Amino acid sequence: MKHSGSKPAVRATLATARPPASTVLIIDDEAWQRQSVQQVVDQLGLTASQAENLEQARAYLNDQPFEFVVLDLSLGAEDGIELLRDLARVRSTSALIFISGFDDRVCAAATRLAAAYGLRVAGTLQKPLQLVALKNLLQSWPAHVKPAQLDRDSPLLTAENLRQGLARGEIIAVFQPKIDLLTGRTIGVEALARWDSPEFGVISPEQFVPLAEQANLIEQLTRVILIASLRSCADWRRTHPGVALAVNLSPSIFDLKLPEAIEQLLRDIGVPAEMLTLEVTESVIVADEIVAADVLTRLRIKGVQLAIDDFGTGYSSLVTLLRLPFNELKIDRMFVASCLENDDALRIVKAVISLAHEMGLRVVAEGIESLDIRDALAHRGCDYGQGWLWPRAMTAPDLQIWLDAGN
Repeated sequence: MKHSGSKPAVRATLATARPPASTVLIIDDEAWQRQSVQQVVDQLGLTASQAENLEQARAYLNDQPFEFVVLDLSLGAEDGIELLRDLARVRSTSALIFISGFDDRVCAAATRLAAAYGLRVAGTLQKPLQLVALKNLLQSWPAHVKPAQLDRDSPLLTAENLRQGLARGEIIAVFQPKIDLLTGRTIGVEALARWDSPEFGVISPEQFVPLAEQANLIEQLTRVILIASLRSCADWRRTHPGVALAVNLSPSIFDLKLPEAIEQLLRDIGVPAEMLTLEVTESVIVADEIVAADVLTRLRIKGVQLAIDDFGTGYSSLVTLLRLPFNELKIDRMFVASCLENDDALRIVKAVISLAHEMGLRVVAEGIESLDIRDALAHRGCDYGQGWLWPRAMTAPDLQIWLDAGN
């Protein structure tokens, strides 16, 4: 997690330097293609600059910001991917439109890389270029969308801020429903940490969880969330006994005393072990395979359920499934979100569902945001789903209302 004192100044510069009219930078080594794009830009009443190589493009980008950058992925002896690093370095707010003669895999890889750099991608257009499609992208892209990289302009938090937040009870557990894709019933929830600071406002877990890791506060943070969520679980089970709880575990808290500590919490709070699922990523296993196997096996013996999280994004997913006693497999949102547009993503999803069921594991798809994706996953046998198609993470009282209302 990186913070810089110069970030507010960068944001102010972008805000004040932006021209009143939308502008487009067209980067293509072929003059006729640049002119085709220029015609569409002119029809929309926008202004454009043209660059035939990366040197010219960098000069334009250093001079002014652009609403759109229309970029050919292949620029003769150069490739457009090189420019992504430059855009990321200057924290560009431009919406990228890729033009490509390559197959869908290359285009999808370029889009994912841009997202990893914190850049926005409005779309990808195949050659020969369809000018109507380009016009639709330029017209429909919401200029008001807040760029992902500006979300990083967050307050400079310190370990002491986090320590005080924990001591004051500012960090609470909130709950995201886990839905049976066939029946629509809520069969469980995943507990997430939310920090609403009086000083800094709502702080994303992506900011304070890494800080907790660095400051050796992750065990305290995990304990706070685990206790709060187990107590809430005990409350909702009085009226909804079948709704289970899932909690993420950090690799940093894995030690040989963990199974007994969790068993004691379950006993003290009064939640059956089988109602708790602990979600772990493959980084747990990579950190110390022997300790992970010892801890996870004993947790299963005590009745706790285990889920492998973000499946398919690590280096040893299949080996992990072979060696450790998981009950549940969670398909990473990267595959789920693109499964209707990307044939390879859909093939991976289908294969993972089949593999999991062959091994007797439940399958949960993360990041479901549309009815079409939900239906496609249900049709292919996925058991459960999470995502923004259903309510976002709720406080315990709101969850109780949601459950009482029958979803």
